[in-house]
Amino acid sequence: MVYGGKPSRGCRTCRQRRIKCDEGKPTCKRCEKSRRECGGYRPEFEIVHRDQTRSTVHRLRSSQKTSTPVPLANATEYTSRALVFVQEEPQSWGRDSSSPSPVLTVPLAQRASCYFASNFILVPLTERTPHGFMEYLIPLIESEPVESSLRYAFNACAFALLNHHNRSDSIDLAQLSLKEHTLALGETYKALGHPIKATAHATLATVLLLSLYESITANKESRMLAWRSHIDGAVNIIRSRGRDEICQTKTGALLFAAVRHQLVSRTLSSGMPIPFGTDWWMSSGVENNTLLATSQHLALKYTDIRTESNLLLAGQTKSPHSIEQIHQLIQKVQALDREIINWQASVPEQFCFQTLCWVCEDDIGLSKGGDYGQVEVFPGRVDVYPDFVTASAWNISRVARLLLAALSIRLTAYSCSPIDYRTTPGYYASRKICEETIPEILASVPYHFGWHTKHTADMNTNSSISGFACGDEGASKALPAYLLIWPLTCVKNHDITTEEQRLWAKGRLRVITDSIGLKYAQIVNNVELRFPSMFIGRDGLPVSPNPFGAGLPMRPVEIPPTPESMASTNGSSPG
Repeated sequence: MVYGGKPSRGCRTCRQRRIKCDEGKPTCKRCEKSRRECGGYRPEFEIVHRDQTRSTVHRLRSSQKTSTPVPLANATEYTSRALVFVQEEPQSWGRDSSSPSPVLTVPLAQRASCYFASNFILVPLTERTPHGFMEYLIPLIESEPVESSLRYAFNACAFALLNHHNRSDSIDLAQLSLKEHTLALGETYKALGHPIKATAHATLATVLLLSLYESITANKESRMLAWRSHIDGAVNIIRSRGRDEICQTKTGALLFAAVRHQLVSRTLSSGMPIPFGTDWWMSSGVENNTLLATSQHLALKYTDIRTESNLLLAGQTKSPHSIEQIHQLIQKVQALDREIINWQASVPEQFCFQTLCWVCEDDIGLSKGGDYGQVEVFPGRVDVYPDFVTASAWNISRVARLLLAALSIRLTAYSCSPIDYRTTPGYYASRKICEETIPEILASVPYHFGWHTKHTADMNTNSSISGFACGDEGASKALPAYLLIWPLTCVKNHDITTEEQRLWAKGRLRVITDSIGLKYAQIVNNVELRFPSMFIGRDGLPVSPNPFGAGLPMRPVEIPPTPESMASTNGSSPG
């Protein structure tokens, strides 16, 4: 037996739902209020002492004899979710060297790997709803040797993330992360020259980790697009391996879906067409009827229309024929927008968001001249979601609508030139879409930062779909912040965004940089870009208004008379 620290004494039902239990006897009031059957409480002896499995004891003893990183499984309850590695143990880390050594110390690599897993590795809790993120790392890392590209890349990301969370005078975690990154690059280069390793699952996972490393550590504009080169490399690996072959195993299918997820961001944030076409990526052996896959499909359809538009507008001489082609493209844009709306309306109830509350300017001090860039919530609606993957799926579809509206404005400007495009019905319709969609994205942001956990005690906002590989579920995490970077960047750069909304989006990107530690957010935050006005100007058309002007005035927030401000509601209808 080993002492398990200070474990939860909550009922089994609350522990399974990962919410705080009031420990009421004979049954929990939380369960009674939510009309759930209370699972009762564990015996005190079982709470304080938990058995270690024989395999865990064996791995612990092995780790004391060798420096080989080995995974530890946590007792009986979370065996399948633990991801812990034991390597060297720098005894002086995080404390004064003159202080006496504690009886129990946590190895640095173990602490870093646990911190990474608790921030980035999201595992599905049910097979029926496979909502996970990077869960393929767990089986791959366990099977890889110490001196492998995957281990080095994982350590580089883990040390880089921990460096922001815990700093030490005795150990330079940034330098240690850079060293592991250099080793990962060297081993990856060797693997790519090997006929078998070049297309192995571990190599593909390494390239994805190297892309993530750039998002964590990038602090110069020269590194802004570095992650894109790694995504391009991952696409080349899949092409060399073959889509159907790589999707034959569960791990391979997860890796393919991970590359596709990154490719969506890669294509949406650039003017490049989707490699091999949308149908190729959506016709694989991967399950493509999930919420996230469907939203990705809709986003990739937008890139197809954008590519067709770019080819038409590049060096095109205006003529009746080109005007007719423009009108056909506008109809495609409108049809895809309707498809997105219909999909959002058809999302099953268990994947819909809930409106948690409405926030007024008075509630957060903005009525007295407060700074929009400093407040946690933008005035208006605040929504919560079943999990972060679900929230990401919704936001991908919303970003697609914003981009479609911007493309429609650009096409309208071309077709009506030299008439001011802002006077056309097409511009009015596109602007209305943006004015509805931008607040929906902003309403999802507080959930990603855990704001709801600090302001609701009774509402069930915890996920039963997915959970992090280790650590508590309530704290601010790197993954949800990572998933927010592109939606916030899109809002920040859009012409229709009000100046107040822009200031708030920039403030949230600063939080992701300073508090979460994802440096890529700072780079995109510093880039001054406005669309579609800049693209209209690039097309050789007059631009209005000035994309770097004072911004559009903010409309008053229309708050319904009920529920009252900051009051909780149970509505789940998409806005």
